[in-house]
Amino acid sequence: MRTLPISLIIIFLSFSAHAEGSLDSTKPISLLYNGAEYVKQFNPSKGDPFFPVTNNTGSLKYQHNWYNNIEIHYDCEDDYVLIRDMRGLLKLRLINDMLDEFKLDGHRFVKKALETSNGELYELIFEGKRTLLVKWVKRINSDVKISDTYVLRKHILLQANGKLYPIETAADITRLSPEHNRELKKAVRDNHITFRQDPIKASEIMLKELEARGW
Repeated sequence: MRTLPISLIIIFLSFSAHAEGSLDSTKPISLLYNGAEYVKQFNPSKGDPFFPVTNNTGSLKYQHNWYNNIEIHYDCEDDYVLIRDMRGLLKLRLINDMLDEFKLDGHRFVKKALETSNGELYELIFEGKRTLLVKWVKRINSDVKISDTYVLRKHILLQANGKLYPIETAADITRLSPEHNRELKKAVRDNHITFRQDPIKASEIMLKELEARGW
């Protein structure tokens, strides 16, 4: 019995995916399906390492091409982006060096080399003269003796004046323009939130106020 070369099988599957209309047919999809199989093991009863969303259909920019309507899972324990293979079965771990950014359930993640030379994935909250980022990390909470479960944590970061600042309190934002401390805090109050309730949104509001007023 004759068998088809692997290259012909890949081409055939590519045409089949186009015919079904499940992928963005304006881009060369063969460039997308070149990652390694995702074989990570975890106990679902203790949660999972993925960024929590209600809709896993999104878009990603890979090797400078945009792909839309793709099922995406973001492992924010190991900083990997996963997609299904062309048959919709196995999860493929995309190559981080080739991934530029992705959008998922209202969140936009971009790659920036802030900790390593290869770059890491951050949620982009605001970008202007200053940039607000969030690094999301999931880890097993080993402090709980009864049941070790995955816990999602956020690290808010501000890029300003060529430097990177961790944001833990409102003062970390207001010290960028201390003479306008009162106006910045008022902007947050006018939106009926506090920094403690929603530090990401509060930081975004203050940064937008800074930018809008040219401070």
